[in-house]
Amino acid sequence: MRLDRKLLLIAPSIVLFFVVAGIVYTASQLHVLSATVAWKDGRDLVASVERGQRTLDQRQALNIVQYALDVEERRTAAIAAIRDLLLWLAGMAFVSLVALAIGIRGVRREHWPRFTATGHAEPS
Repeated sequence: MRLDRKLLLIAPSIVLFFVVAGIVYTASQLHVLSATVAWKDGRDLVASVERGQRTLDQRQALNIVQYALDVEERRTAAIAAIRDLLLWLAGMAFVSLVALAIGIRGVRREHWPRFTATGHAEPS
């Protein structure tokens, strides 16, 4: 069974569509990582402790430090996962573009419009 030439153009186009969707999803996840409200609350707490309005015992201070370290560890892992996802998406896009180039070159020239000196296409 011979591979249909249209499939050489349709399949990479579908893959490219999903690559673009993956990039949009990745961008939205990066936005979620950068838009955290918890930092404002944490800064307000630290500022109130500095002003002497609140007090923290050693256990509470250690819990805050541990929480900050956990958040930073998760954020670092998320950024690494997003980087890996973007590398995979870039690789998939490259392979799809190569497949599209091969598919387009595989189309016989007799199906392409022929242009004359006047700039109008002749019927094939």
